[in-house]
Amino acid sequence: MTQTSFDARAGFDTIVSARDCPQAPASCLKGILGLSSVGFLLLLTGCGSTTLFQSSFNNAVGTPPSHNQSTGTIDVSGAPGSVVIVSPPPNATGNWAQIQRIGDPRTAPITTMQCSLSQSPGDGSYSLLAVLFIPSGSGLATVEFDTSGQAAPGFAEFLHLDFMQNNTVRINDTGPVFGAFPRDQFFTLAVTLDITAASATAHMNLYGTGASGSLDFNVTPLFLARQFGAVKFWMGFPWIGSFDVNSILVTRKN
Repeated sequence: MTQTSFDARAGFDTIVSARDCPQAPASCLKGILGLSSVGFLLLLTGCGSTTLFQSSFNNAVGTPPSHNQSTGTIDVSGAPGSVVIVSPPPNATGNWAQIQRIGDPRTAPITTMQCSLSQSPGDGSYSLLAVLFIPSGSGLATVEFDTSGQAAPGFAEFLHLDFMQNNTVRINDTGPVFGAFPRDQFFTLAVTLDITAASATAHMNLYGTGASGSLDFNVTPLFLARQFGAVKFWMGFPWIGSFDVNSILVTRKN
């Protein structure tokens, strides 16, 4: 079987359910698992949802990700060359983006890749899918949910997930810990944000070989969650190392 960068077979039925695709029978969709990761994710976006961000890391290896992506935009910060396109990790295909923080952990700039949505439509049900690869020995990797850059105060955080050195996931520095993820093996992160005028809830799942776990978490402050407009992949103080990401997709249920 052709190797791909998205381990969709693990937890497939759960992913289909989470993507709100009751009209697409799982028995039929399982037949397309030979597609590339992008092809598979594009199929899911057609299931009653609007794509707000989709990565396309098709520029040259060693260069920063293009600002304009298939949908939405990317901006990077940190030391020169700290966010670049790289060749795929083992058993994967296609170009990936690498977020790297090296040097003195006390003084090295924080490295970020900010993925801004094409629009920030307010309350609704949003889903993020992303494939991560975290090598052995690397420091803490973070996936963060932010407000839109166009909203006041601009790119304010309301939720983040820390992929810890003990291979578990921590919420918001002091929040609950859940799940398990592998080192040196790509895995999939799926997060659904259900945001209303009364509450915001994040439904978080890990899929893939060696990855497992799920958690529902009430997000505060609500007024920031209601301005959701960006997802940030980053590594900060005091951590050094790198991690790779591929097939980033954010959709909103119609």
